[in-house]
Amino acid sequence: MSTRGTRFRTTLAALAATALGLSLSVRGAEDGLLTGTIKTASGSPIEGVAVSAQIPGNPITTSVFTGADGRYFFPAMPAGSYTVWAQAVGLERAEAKTDVGSRVSRLDFTMKETSDIIPQLSGYQVMAALPEDTVAHRRGKVLFQKNCTYCHETATVLRDRFDQPGWEAIVLAMTNGFSRNPKPLTPAQKELATYLTEMRGPGPSPMKPTVFRPRGEATLPVTYEYDVEFDQGGFSAHSGSDWRFGQASSAGGGGAIHDTTLDWDGNFWFTANRASSNRTIGRVDGKTGKTTNFGVPIGEGRVAQSHGILLGPDGRVYFNSSPKIAYLDGDLGIIDTKTQKIETIRPPDGMTLVSGWLGYDAKGRIWASSGPTKTPGGALRFDPKTKTFTQFKSPTARMTYGIAGDADGNGWWTGVDDDIMVYTDANDQVHEIKMPPQPPAEYVKAVDFGEGEEIPQPGIGGKQSPRRPFADLDGTAVWVPNFYGNTLLRIDTKTKELKYYPVPYPAMNPYEAAVDSKHHVWVTFQNSDEMGRFDPQTGNWTMYSWPTKGMAQRQNHMLERDGVLQFASASGVAHRVGRMIIRTERDVQALRDRVK
Repeated sequence: MSTRGTRFRTTLAALAATALGLSLSVRGAEDGLLTGTIKTASGSPIEGVAVSAQIPGNPITTSVFTGADGRYFFPAMPAGSYTVWAQAVGLERAEAKTDVGSRVSRLDFTMKETSDIIPQLSGYQVMAALPEDTVAHRRGKVLFQKNCTYCHETATVLRDRFDQPGWEAIVLAMTNGFSRNPKPLTPAQKELATYLTEMRGPGPSPMKPTVFRPRGEATLPVTYEYDVEFDQGGFSAHSGSDWRFGQASSAGGGGAIHDTTLDWDGNFWFTANRASSNRTIGRVDGKTGKTTNFGVPIGEGRVAQSHGILLGPDGRVYFNSSPKIAYLDGDLGIIDTKTQKIETIRPPDGMTLVSGWLGYDAKGRIWASSGPTKTPGGALRFDPKTKTFTQFKSPTARMTYGIAGDADGNGWWTGVDDDIMVYTDANDQVHEIKMPPQPPAEYVKAVDFGEGEEIPQPGIGGKQSPRRPFADLDGTAVWVPNFYGNTLLRIDTKTKELKYYPVPYPAMNPYEAAVDSKHHVWVTFQNSDEMGRFDPQTGNWTMYSWPTKGMAQRQNHMLERDGVLQFASASGVAHRVGRMIIRTERDVQALRDRVK
């Protein structure tokens, strides 16, 4: 029997009993259903409207999307008085209050068009609106993408308008950080500021935004999002749930979230990659939404930082614990999710330490990125049964970024700066695959940069910048999202054949892959509020939306059992964690039948 078929055998059975109702059906007399129809002022139904419901003061928000007939169907929800709001790109927000009880509650909305849709768009959608009609526009677009979208979603950067001095000040600050002696702007940086002033300055903009809304299968999911309490208390004032204010912006809060994973009881565990006195990792209760902090002390009133986290095949949660910065040189942390006790294990002297990206193979072993960033790095393999590490060194690839294990127990990791994939074989020997050059961004032409000029490269990442791979544990494929290449790469683990697939739009910045039992590949995108499902058989993509603007999803934690598929995500800028449950047509039809 395959590992994938057994590794999370009890997961969704346990989750189905949680207060969020994974079974998608009414659980008791105290719970109820909420439904309604959303139309335009002329009476036409609207597909792809995000409808969200929250009990005021409760950190949990539940969201669904309208189908082609404009109707929406929430799964069973606890009884109470809810605030309900509807949002869609190109339309004004609509909001009302309603009581949900043992009977079916109905709430309809009429929505009007809005004049400015830029704040409602995801990052790649904003990029699509930037013109490509002149050399200056194409140059500015690539300067913007390469310089401004590594840490930030495009929509966050262009959410607000500034004049030329304002944009120059922003570029200067982003270039120099908090330096007291900032370097003056280079000609390219001044060119970038001028471009940004034209696009989002006080005058008319040449941008031409397009309305994006979910369609068909993409309207089926239900999402549960949790506002996460900051490590010193309080919640984000702008979580991205109100699209009128654009992308979320709360990353400055202490103890920022980076990755998250779900345990077998439906609780979230997340990493904190900011200095803190009490939070190395955190836990969000799947029933109540309560946030609890856990710290790994490192002295002087501080605790370690963390970056990567995952649910292991053994049901324990693994993470990296670093006394320095969030993702380098630390220990492997292990959480017993029942007792909530943490154990940290350091590799033996002479080995490199645990870095910020983790994976697992079909034999139940944990793989961790490791090694230096400027010279060849490598990986560590941890055996949970013997609690021993094995070290692997990359021949030439420098900084190790994402890492995965395959069906044969071999490791695969990315040389992010060098566009190299590194892997081990059955004899624990290490090999490298140099990715062949790929064409630059679609909107750049050969004549756009003069002789001797090169397309600028970010501080981290090569021209393709492979991020977080995932291996099909029932097959022979390793899937690699290429952040700047905007492609999904398939590597055959047997033949080492490489095949590239383009993502649906430029500048989506694919980040991490996951593979379900049907061999569909699910990809997160940092420059997006969506997750994509790729079908290798047809080459088709389906994009599933999060209701939060500024989700900028990195990690892609997947749980699957008995035909139910769900994904967990975290957003540092929104300071939220969430799960998306992929409902089927049958699930939604069952709700239709109940509310007739």
